[in-house]
Amino acid sequence: MTSPSNPSDPQSFSRASTLARAAFAVYALLLVYSGLAPWSRWRDLGLSPFSYLTAPIPTHVTNFDLVVNLLAYVPFGALLALALHPLARGWTVVLLALLGGAVVAGSIEAMQSFLPTRIPSNLDLFTNCAGALLGALLAAPISSAVIDRGRLADWRRQWFSDRASLLLLVIALWPVAQIYPASMLFGNGDIRAELGGLLEALPAVVSSLIPVADWIDDFDVAEFVLAEAFVVAAAVLAAGLGLASAMQRQAPRVKLLLALLAITLLVKTFANALQFGPDRALAWLTPGAFGGLALGVLVLFAASAGPRLSRAWIALLAVAALVLAVNLVPDNPYYTDAIGDWRQGELLNFNALARWLSLLWPFALAGTLTMMWLPQSARGPNATL
Repeated sequence: MTSPSNPSDPQSFSRASTLARAAFAVYALLLVYSGLAPWSRWRDLGLSPFSYLTAPIPTHVTNFDLVVNLLAYVPFGALLALALHPLARGWTVVLLALLGGAVVAGSIEAMQSFLPTRIPSNLDLFTNCAGALLGALLAAPISSAVIDRGRLADWRRQWFSDRASLLLLVIALWPVAQIYPASMLFGNGDIRAELGGLLEALPAVVSSLIPVADWIDDFDVAEFVLAEAFVVAAAVLAAGLGLASAMQRQAPRVKLLLALLAITLLVKTFANALQFGPDRALAWLTPGAFGGLALGVLVLFAASAGPRLSRAWIALLAVAALVLAVNLVPDNPYYTDAIGDWRQGELLNFNALARWLSLLWPFALAGTLTMMWLPQSARGPNATL
């Protein structure tokens, strides 16, 4: 490993990766959220929140728990090593990642003392720290190659806009947003449960201005197929054109879009296998999903060949169409029957996080696209990004 760089070197800041730092911040927040889910029924038992440090090592922990606790912090350590580059390198960044993992994991375990559904554990802290250490050991030797030089760094500079770091991070979360089961493939952005109380409180006259209740209850099988095809096509356009809007002219557009879609479907397949059993790994491949994928991919390839500003605005329209459709189409009773035996198992708390990712992802994409492209629109279509 190399020695730490000089923080006073002005070039140190020019080589820092905004994407790595944003990804680390988001991942750390996700760890905190999942570690303290369900964020309710807090109580004080009168014990020190750090008493778990000297408690006996738990004997009821399964191998699955140990592996999950270890793997959950590997990205934390790796992203922290990349985020600190070039301010810290080599063994310095490894020690900082270990310290950071200990602080975050230790604080989460301490706060779990106030949650009735969570049990703080010194073994969890140990495995979390081991994961952060492993992640830093893997990332520290290659951080310069990834950020400063090498093929990955060249691809980032040649294929994507310099201002696209946040957008790339949001797009990278699209596969993760599919982990939580939805009644339709790519059916993210369902906020009906969150707005239910608000909608009920609205005056009846406002409800009469949105006459959807009369026809949404009459959906049959064919209409559910068409609805899912529309949702899938809209999601493919939203994510695909969102990514395409950040691409440079020389980027391998079709290959990158196909890779994004393939990764997302692989994550969905793996999540289905874990949640419903291997025999239902491809349960997402319904007639509606198949039709929506075919239509969405065809339109995506055609629209992504246009100007980058047009790609961004079409992506925004697709996000709006996705959210409206997901919230207007009623729950598919056939899907509800199919997941009646959904096993959340050891991933119960992770599923709480996955649900929020599924809910918020379209809005994060819309906000990021607006922040990135609204100033561009104001300067005119001929301005460069």
